[in-house]
Amino acid sequence: MPYTTGMDPERSVPVSLFFTCLADAFSPGVCHAAVEVLERFGATVRVPLSQTCCGQPAFNSGNRKEARAMARKFLGSFPDDGYIVTPSGSCAAMVKHGYPVLFRDEPRTLARAREVGERIHELSQFLVDVLGVTDPGSDFSGRVTYHDSCHLRRGLGVVEAPRKLLRAIPGVEFVEMEESDRCCGFGGVFSVKHPQISCRMTERKVERILATGAGTVTSGDLGCLLSIQGMISRYGYPVKAIHLAEILAGKPKGN
Repeated sequence: MPYTTGMDPERSVPVSLFFTCLADAFSPGVCHAAVEVLERFGATVRVPLSQTCCGQPAFNSGNRKEARAMARKFLGSFPDDGYIVTPSGSCAAMVKHGYPVLFRDEPRTLARAREVGERIHELSQFLVDVLGVTDPGSDFSGRVTYHDSCHLRRGLGVVEAPRKLLRAIPGVEFVEMEESDRCCGFGGVFSVKHPQISCRMTERKVERILATGAGTVTSGDLGCLLSIQGMISRYGYPVKAIHLAEILAGKPKGN
């Protein structure tokens, strides 16, 4: 059985939260923030407790057998109705675009994968494009810059939604960084296989962040933020990497 939040299901939008491995393991506050924001705009949020990894790490490593097993688990974990929302452009892109590749020779499962792919949305995409949110109702304040994660921008084509939400927060001074669409160097398995290249890419990204004078950098993918925050912490720079969901909820990281 899924965990269901306290909104009235008769008067709200049914949403299943895909909380992702990284958020569950390293930053559960991102999941709580996502639920808070979704409820703020009328969603009844269900959290299927049987969900696990979407299979992207195995898929990117070429282990299609393991990725397929994880994908089947994912497809069986979510209900047949309502939207699926995740605070991760990377995972949403995997479900939407990776699953049809995994199951291209299995017509029945492929049909299910495509149906689920139509219902999954990244958080900012869902808020702006589905719910029509123009004011996130956040009390977050400070100068904020935004990093475009590769999968969210290129995989899902989500560029303006997070920016619209950030600009609508009264206390936020939003400033664009140069090369906002350049990879941060994380790339999941890439950072493990090519650590020197990955670190140099992250250094370049942090240089661009510092040039904005922002005290906060945000993104729609936790993997990027963990990589960026790791380098920021090592050098002691006065910047915090905070997930977009936490900014929209109005809560700084760690609260």
